[in-house]
Amino acid sequence: MVGSGILAQISLLALSAVTTTALAVYAFHNRQEPGATWFGMLMVSLTIWSGCYAVGAITFDPIWRVFWARVQWFGVATVYVWLFLFALSYTGHDEFITKRNLIGFFIIPLLAIIGAWTNPLHHLLWRTAQVKVVDGIALIDFTYGPIFWVDIIYGYTLITIAMVLLLRLVFQSDYLYTDQSALLLVGIVTPLLGNVADNFFWASNVLIDPTPYAFTVTGLTFGYALFRRQLFDLVPATRQLGRNAAISQLDTGVVIVDNARRIVYANGAAVDVIGCERADVLGHDIRSLVNSTVIDFETEDALAELEIDANVYEVRTSPITDQIDRQIGHTFIINDITDRKRRVRELAEQRNELATVNELNAVIRGVNQALVSASSREAVERAVCERIADSELYRTACVADVTTWTGKADRWLVAGDQVDLSPPTLDDDYIENGALERSEKQTIAPESTTGDGTWAIIPVVYGRTVHGVLGFYTDRGKISDRERAVLGELGEIVGYALNSAEVRQLLSAEAVTEVELESTDDSDSLIFVSIAAECHLELAGLVPGGEAGHVAYLRLEDGDISMVADELEQSGEVRVIHDGETDGVLEWQTRGDTLLGMLVGIGANVQHATVEDGRASYTLEIASESNVRALVDAVEKQFPDTWIVAKRERTHPVERADEISEHSLQNLTDRQAEALEAAYRAGYFGWPRDSTAEEVAGVLDISASTLHAHLRKAENQIMADLFDPEAAD
Repeated sequence: MVGSGILAQISLLALSAVTTTALAVYAFHNRQEPGATWFGMLMVSLTIWSGCYAVGAITFDPIWRVFWARVQWFGVATVYVWLFLFALSYTGHDEFITKRNLIGFFIIPLLAIIGAWTNPLHHLLWRTAQVKVVDGIALIDFTYGPIFWVDIIYGYTLITIAMVLLLRLVFQSDYLYTDQSALLLVGIVTPLLGNVADNFFWASNVLIDPTPYAFTVTGLTFGYALFRRQLFDLVPATRQLGRNAAISQLDTGVVIVDNARRIVYANGAAVDVIGCERADVLGHDIRSLVNSTVIDFETEDALAELEIDANVYEVRTSPITDQIDRQIGHTFIINDITDRKRRVRELAEQRNELATVNELNAVIRGVNQALVSASSREAVERAVCERIADSELYRTACVADVTTWTGKADRWLVAGDQVDLSPPTLDDDYIENGALERSEKQTIAPESTTGDGTWAIIPVVYGRTVHGVLGFYTDRGKISDRERAVLGELGEIVGYALNSAEVRQLLSAEAVTEVELESTDDSDSLIFVSIAAECHLELAGLVPGGEAGHVAYLRLEDGDISMVADELEQSGEVRVIHDGETDGVLEWQTRGDTLLGMLVGIGANVQHATVEDGRASYTLEIASESNVRALVDAVEKQFPDTWIVAKRERTHPVERADEISEHSLQNLTDRQAEALEAAYRAGYFGWPRDSTAEEVAGVLDISASTLHAHLRKAENQIMADLFDPEAAD
């Protein structure tokens, strides 16, 4: 019958085994945490040690008693290795846990385990083993051999290293893990003291080994650390590894040098900046790798900028001191500020760009004011060039027709300080693609020195017609997209002003030039249609329009009106107003790429036009002061098979048979006159009507209500002129 003392001891050993088993299960369940797997294996070894000792204590057969002692060595020989591995992983030093190192760590434990099971062959683990019963407990009196003492020394060494790592953790973590480390140390030291006492102080007496009993303390302290002190929730390895990873993987470069300026550490980002392999960097003087003359080693927390290749780096220098405030080196924090520098430059450029655009807009407002009083082409061009040249944005402003810019003529108007002008010669593509820029070396007067500047080239356009080209020269090396866009709008404003000036000059001129043109160029839509449809077309009326195009009313004779409409739709919107059996009237919204549209866009007053059998005849009026040669050059350039048949001067404009009297129209606005004529030509006033108000308004690109307003005002003015001239005046 087992005594109460024996029962208490067995219960204590069983409690120890159960506790360590439960901790092992929990650790394996949380094996993703750093050190949890090694902690679980440590608990398994403790369970084997205390469990085998408990079974052996009540086994009185010498053979089986020795058997359980041999099984016990699976725990005894490995417990300190698992503890050592747990300490390494838990404190963040798992870089030492490699496959090769694991094999090395287990050589001596495997030797001890093999020695326990083969001891009768060599007696190197123990020389003698006598089973004795003391107070009802079966004990073994061992006389140990050399393998045992090697295993003990090796085990105590690993345990000592593990304890040092845990103690070191307390100080390195700013006492964050003090409670955890203290509990782990108590759980380690308690059985260690018992084992030391059993092996070195009680060796001459056959007494109970206190080590497995002390595992109860180990289980309780480890369990408390696990469940009450967040052993696996607040893992120091995360802090250690995270800090190392943060330094080594940081995009910011970190370099440490000693007092001799030799590099003792450099993370990956710093190595990339220096442009060398890590092995080639360590131990080398930093002054031999980078330009360190800009770095201040004397000032604490000094800042400097370092340029390497095309990148710019900000370098912050800080001294390193030891515990007695003695300087032992410097740290360098290297930040790549290339993008930041680029953004700063971009912001500065944007600010300058906005300031330039604002100043240019102010100049253009002055140009607009000057254009109001300009009554001729020359006055418009001179006003623009002088206003632009007077600003601080451009040194020279010039304007000329397309022929001059392409190098085939010499008709410049120049303003500014560039007397010896040599603007770039342009191809046709430069003029057709809108506002462009081109940098060239130019001769600057009056000093006659050379410098690099930029020409801004702006086509002067009205609708699809290019009236000429403006050129502005600046000392700046670049013209921004925003500035080019504003200059492009200026070209359209000047084009509109030129067209308006020429129209006003033509209407008010006492003498005009009448020009007769003929063309057989089948690239013109009307000539092509006359050939394809074998028809005769005559211009019945023309309403000048804006960018949307001019509205022409064509009278068809001897042709298929549907076929003519289909062909004309390739070059503008077409609407059939009247469809007779052998004749008809078409409304055609012609563009500037047709000969008719080009003539109107240039500012000519087309009096008469007929097209038949591939030949077109035009009679048009141009103000005497206008440049007839420039008009002819532009026409012949786009339509080569076009020529002048006759040119004559008239003292008065040719009266149009279908024109409302000048006295009736003198008080109408241009828009009212256009609306009135467009409505008449479209058959709006006939009965039944050939066109609705919506259709006429669509042609003029206005709303129906706006058309009605123009018509009502025009009709009221004409009626007042007829029935009440004095009131009308």
